[in-house]
Amino acid sequence: MVSNHKLRHALILAEHGNFRKAAEALNLTQPALSRSIQSLEKALGVRLFDRSRGGVETTRPGRVVVDRAR
Repeated sequence: MVSNHKLRHALILAEHGNFRKAAEALNLTQPALSRSIQSLEKALGVRLFDRSRGGVETTRPGRVVVDRAR
């Protein structure tokens, strides 16, 4: 099941483009945010973010989810 708080996590991560900054904005630890996003991706069956050393970029399915979360 997809919860509203997991959708909010995805929205904030997309806005910040960085797990550390998004976690700070959400008052979460970075590992907790990462687990939340992984759980959301597993529930939806798609990868929402491409991760790299420089941060994250929203994938095409991720953009759909983020747009709907807004």
